[in-house]
Amino acid sequence: MKIFKPKGTLKESDKYRTKIELASEFITELMELGFNIELILANSFYGESSQFLHKLTEYQLAYVVAIRSNHGVWLPANQSVRANKWFNFQRTFSNQKSETKYIREIVYGKKRAITYWKITTDPETMPENSTSFVMTNLQGKLKKTLGDLYGLRTWVEYGFRFL
Repeated sequence: MKIFKPKGTLKESDKYRTKIELASEFITELMELGFNIELILANSFYGESSQFLHKLTEYQLAYVVAIRSNHGVWLPANQSVRANKWFNFQRTFSNQKSETKYIREIVYGKKRAITYWKITTDPETMPENSTSFVMTNLQGKLKKTLGDLYGLRTWVEYGFRFL
């Protein structure tokens, strides 16, 4: 079993590993054991980690990860950023209740295999506690499905609190 321990709590025999290193090791071990991972969901701590994203790419894993609102993307000088129109969708929760949310793609330069999205409950005010910036390598028409997929991340975090 691998458990993250802050440096100050390690015993002499323990080897310190960051959360990113541990998560990357988990993925490698699961893949080597033959697990079929359909989708990785992660918060911005992992979504902003090039080491973690390289590991997902190495195993060609689909992912939906949060990124910070000030996430940077390098563009050639002649390309610009554009935000597509808002699309409303019904975010369906596990209790089958739903809430209207809004999603739009943010395109950095030309369309790429990795896409960026903004999801919110209010496109006018963009409340901080209900607005997310998301990056994914999923393909296809994502407007109706990406919000529900990303919403599953909350359950993953909730479940890990009790392990």
